[in-house]
Amino acid sequence: MNIVILDLEWNGAYSRRLHGFINEIIEFGAVKLDAQLNITDRFSCFVKPQVTKKISAVISDLTNITDANLLDARPYMQVMSRFKKWAGDCVIATWGTSDILALIENCRYFGGGETVPFLQRYVDLQQYVEKRLDEDGKEQLGLSKAAELLSIDDGALDHHRALDDSVLSAMVLERIYTKDTFRPFIQDCKDPEFYRRITFKTTYICDVNSPLIEKEHLHFTCEKCGGEAKRRGKWTVKNKSLRSTFKCEKCGYEFCGQLRVKQKYEGIIVSRKSIPLPKIEKPRRAENADIADMRLTIKENGVGLLTFKAWENIPYLTHCFSTRIGGVSEEEFAAMNLGFNRGDSDENVKENFRLIAQAANIPVENITAGAQDHHTNVRRVTIKNAGTGIWKPKDMESVDGLVTDEPNLPLLIYAADCVPLYFYDPIHHAIGLSHAGWRGTVNGMAKATVEKMQEEFDTRPEDLLAAIGPSIAKECFEVDAPCAEEFLALPDSDKFVTNDGNGKFHVDLWACNRAFLLGAGVLPEHITTGGVCTMCNSDLLFSHRVTRGKRGSNAGFLMLREQNA
Repeated sequence: MNIVILDLEWNGAYSRRLHGFINEIIEFGAVKLDAQLNITDRFSCFVKPQVTKKISAVISDLTNITDANLLDARPYMQVMSRFKKWAGDCVIATWGTSDILALIENCRYFGGGETVPFLQRYVDLQQYVEKRLDEDGKEQLGLSKAAELLSIDDGALDHHRALDDSVLSAMVLERIYTKDTFRPFIQDCKDPEFYRRITFKTTYICDVNSPLIEKEHLHFTCEKCGGEAKRRGKWTVKNKSLRSTFKCEKCGYEFCGQLRVKQKYEGIIVSRKSIPLPKIEKPRRAENADIADMRLTIKENGVGLLTFKAWENIPYLTHCFSTRIGGVSEEEFAAMNLGFNRGDSDENVKENFRLIAQAANIPVENITAGAQDHHTNVRRVTIKNAGTGIWKPKDMESVDGLVTDEPNLPLLIYAADCVPLYFYDPIHHAIGLSHAGWRGTVNGMAKATVEKMQEEFDTRPEDLLAAIGPSIAKECFEVDAPCAEEFLALPDSDKFVTNDGNGKFHVDLWACNRAFLLGAGVLPEHITTGGVCTMCNSDLLFSHRVTRGKRGSNAGFLMLREQNA
């Protein structure tokens, strides 16, 4: 029996029929292996997009697949038919289940069926390799990492192209394959349980009143003395887990109790963890100061604002980044917390908005924000959207960037280690403000914002001014291999990724965003980096890493003023 290793590339496309996005497959790549795991045949075929006619810039940059490549491609169902005939009676293997889920999604959309016609037997290669390499499973093993662990030279292969990724998967399999260990991983796709299992979406139970959470799950004992700990705060939801503060009734030790309840196909998995409470610094003393290439100014009402020195004399433009100085919030939210969902009282947050609007001289009722979720979606807003996300319900889900050419409409993004990106087109008098966490950074949020301003305002990148705001610096941003691999896949990654040699890496988000800006056509002399690290200045700015999430929210603001004002 042959083994066919399949890899797919797809493009996120918005479907009007679904009123949502679909991962539309744009390329099939596969290799056929004989009993000795020799490659006996190859299959490579582009798929003509039918949901959208244009590949997103991020996917095109990642795969080097262009719209021109797909002009003469075949429709999905025709490619499916060709692949089925080519594959024959075989075991289909993919690296992880995402390709199979994409196949199911596309078969449902284009063919109306709930199964994949050529799928008879299936193996999740990622799962098999993790087992063979004794990986602990806490982090999913990437294909490139598996090749590295097995000392496979993949330099000649084009990553993120379907055929080459299937070839690399075959090289990995060849190193560790034995018939006896492989056989138990073969799943029968004709079994109805197969599709129920593979399409089951693991969910996290974050409602403390859910019947799936038992009372005993909510009890914590002290890791110091083993005594019973009493909950002292409300349960809050953070990173798909329930958290609250506890104090041991025996020894007085205080800690954060984390409860994670995961609902998988096989059943409920409960894990509990005691996390030491972070030391919360008091806000910095209110004094004017120059910090790197930014200026801290204490306004008349006591609110501290950071501004870019290079942008201070730009006419008809107001910009700033909030600090912890001058608000009314207390404890870990002290003092200028602008986040409604952090656990602070709404009354405090509203008063903080009033104070910062007064300090920055912006209309508080018009402050507008998107619903950030670490994507690269950018939306144009107008005065009709004024107040959305702050005073009005959020109607901009999955929006991490905003652009406008209307005055008196303050744009806001939240950041507490993530990177705020400021944009100003002085020719068309238009602005953009974006939030770029590490995912947004590596996926090109900077470039996406430039492209949106080109689309909406005819902005020329060479006219654009850009600034990189307070966020975590390279020296403080230590990451594990799975995160680093995302950046290492980018061109010239040596300019912003340092391998510490112990499985840890340091990533320069400022340099990476700058590289994307330069790649989008922004002139180097038009890019300003504030140089203020949130982690190094946690008495001035909220830092998620320093406080392990027990914090308030910083915010960046950008607004056009009337040119005749």
